[in-house]
Amino acid sequence: MEDAMQGKGQGKLALCGCGKIHFSYGAVTLHFDRDEFLLFAESVGRLGGMVKQAVHSSMLSSTTGAPANMCH
Repeated sequence: MEDAMQGKGQGKLALCGCGKIHFSYGAVTLHFDRDEFLLFAESVGRLGGMVKQAVHSSMLSSTTGAPANMCH
């Protein structure tokens, strides 16, 4: 099974017959077993929620300083 994701066709998910999950985005492919992928998906989901919250509270505005937990 393979599923193209939104984002100019760069992102793809593939569930291999061996049970591995392959997540590709552009030239990068990450290979997961089921439990690893579920942890990854939960983390990305939490990050997505943080981004949505930041957008709604204007934290991503260039006029405000970068939050302390940002790397730049």
